[in-house]
Amino acid sequence: MGFAEKFVKQCRKPEGLLGRFVGRAMNKGHAKVRRWGLSHVSVKSPATVLDIGCGGGAALLDMASYFSNSKLYGIDYSQDIVLLAVRVNKRLIEKGRVEITHGAVSSLPFSANTFDLATAFEAYYFWPNLIHDLQEIRRVLKPGGTLLIVNEVYENERFHDRNKRWAAWANMHFHSPEGYRDFLTTSGYLAVEIDEIPQRNWITATGKKSELQS
Repeated sequence: MGFAEKFVKQCRKPEGLLGRFVGRAMNKGHAKVRRWGLSHVSVKSPATVLDIGCGGGAALLDMASYFSNSKLYGIDYSQDIVLLAVRVNKRLIEKGRVEITHGAVSSLPFSANTFDLATAFEAYYFWPNLIHDLQEIRRVLKPGGTLLIVNEVYENERFHDRNKRWAAWANMHFHSPEGYRDFLTTSGYLAVEIDEIPQRNWITATGKKSELQS
């Protein structure tokens, strides 16, 4: 197994020395796609934000600057990567602005109607039950709350060979832009919007929880 395959496999659940290396690499390597994705958020002052699959913690660090008055929560199912995220956000945690928890998207340890914004950067590929997991996220969003999904890989013929290889290495699943619209709508989200940069294979999707849901 070559290094590239080992690296991609670790993206599912980074663990150990290589996992920590992968977490730090993702913190740096995903910076541009994260910031592009965040430009699609219409809620400029969300009181509470949840980052699902927070990885090495750089997205929380970015959002602490982007949303200067928000309380931010991160969750990831790799204990090793949670420890890295805690180190990266140490000062924000000490100030009470960030909390990071070990847990999984399929059973979020938060009450219903808690968050104004939920984000998922480079994470949805690995969720075990996509529709159920999206509904679980919707549960913890406040009525009218927003889900933001940002990825640097989606179904696109230009990148077919690379994406097929990565999918096989790490058991990842990808969707077309219409696939995003379908799974978000099926999961109960409204006002779904999709944006792409095809030449980079970047995609952002947003959806809202109904104002009437509780």
